[in-house]
Amino acid sequence: MVLKTKQYSFFKTASRSFGGDLQKGKRKTFRPIDPKASIHLVLKSTRARGEWSLLNRRHKIRIQDLLLTLSRANGIKIYQYVNVGNHLHILLKTRDRRGFQKFLRVFSGRVAMLVTHARKGKPQGKFWDELAFTRIVQWGIDFKRITRYFLKNEIESIGYSTEFARALLRKGILIWESG
Repeated sequence: MVLKTKQYSFFKTASRSFGGDLQKGKRKTFRPIDPKASIHLVLKSTRARGEWSLLNRRHKIRIQDLLLTLSRANGIKIYQYVNVGNHLHILLKTRDRRGFQKFLRVFSGRVAMLVTHARKGKPQGKFWDELAFTRIVQWGIDFKRITRYFLKNEIESIGYSTEFARALLRKGILIWESG
C-alpha cells in the first residue's frame, strides 16, 4: 500500500463565496472574482411579494431587459438567468472587478427602484435582504451542477414543487438549452 503525502500550505486559501449570511458580523473583505471562471449571483428579497414580486407581469420583462442592457454595458456575459419571484439567480462571467462592481451596484439599485417605485424624495426602505451572494463556479462538474440547479429553480418558479422538479431532472425528461 502506497501512502500519498499532501503538502500543506502556510497561506490561507481564499474563499470562493461572498455575501448573503456569510458576511454578517464580519469585517469587509474583497468579493472574490476569477476572470477565468463563472460566478453564481443571488439577489434575495423577502419584500418581493404580491405587487412587488419580481415575477409580476409588469416587472418580469423589464428586469430581464435591464439585466441584458447592463451586462452588455459592463462587459459581462450572462450564461443563465432565473427569476424565482422573491430572488434572482444569475450565472455570469466577468472580465474584471470594476465592471462587475458597477453592474452589481446599478442592477440591484434599478431593480429595487423599478419594483418599489422609489424615487428621490419618496423612499420605500430596504428592498434586498442582504448583500448579494456570489460564488465562483469552476468549469466541469461544478458548472453542470449549477445549471441543473438553475433549471430546478426555473421549474419551481412556474409553480411546480421542488420534488416534482427533482423527479423530472432525475429521470432526464427535461432537455433544456440556455439562451
